[in-house]
Amino acid sequence: MTQPTSITCTPTRDTFVRFAIVLLAFFGFGLYFFYDGAVGYRKANEVYFSYQAFARMGADASLNTERLIAAEQVDGELMVDGKYPLPSQCAAASSLPPEAADTVAMRQSWADCWAAYSGRMHFPIKPAEHPFDTAAIREQWLAGSICMLVSAVILYLMLRTRRRVMALDGDLVTAAGQQFLVSDISRLDLRQWGKGFKGVAYATVKGRRIRMDGMTYGGFDPAAGQPAETFMQALLSRYQGEILEYEQKESAAD
Repeated sequence: MTQPTSITCTPTRDTFVRFAIVLLAFFGFGLYFFYDGAVGYRKANEVYFSYQAFARMGADASLNTERLIAAEQVDGELMVDGKYPLPSQCAAASSLPPEAADTVAMRQSWADCWAAYSGRMHFPIKPAEHPFDTAAIREQWLAGSICMLVSAVILYLMLRTRRRVMALDGDLVTAAGQQFLVSDISRLDLRQWGKGFKGVAYATVKGRRIRMDGMTYGGFDPAAGQPAETFMQALLSRYQGEILEYEQKESAAD
């Protein structure tokens, strides 16, 4: 069978789908971590200390002398005990809400008063098991930054892949952003080539290993004519050097 003299394998749709899924996952986690660092953990602290205050005031005879949260300004931030940040607009920090000011109701069932207050404030009725200190909040910012950095790397790889092709034009091979002649190849490593494997081959060119990724470029879809396999067969028809385990992999695939 006559092999084509020129073939170009472009990135497959599945490649970009995989890129997009990983990119969205890391970007989404980054936003989630940033939200917790900026808002979520502070809000959780407000709920935690409000709940603790209701429990304390429910058994306290001097309710009207209490504040809901004993907060203070530390380095420009509203905090409890100097290390548990609260939302910057925490109105409950300096006032006693009507649900807690009802002495009789609080003594009868502070939990019902808390349920009424948490419902009005749109708080979860059950607080977190522990408050979050400044170190925990810094960890969220760090984790978010790492996720965004990984997202940037994935986006770069995605754009780089979009600009590249795997091609054979006569005796000129294009792969991994490099061009070389078939005669420059001293060894073809095809142990991971073919559908059902990784779809990756390595050409040794002047002492360098150059990756040829058939899953990313062209693919092995029979409906599309298996462009990657067509590329490889055309390359093999021109190549006369050493081949590693191609026949064994072909037999295994059959």
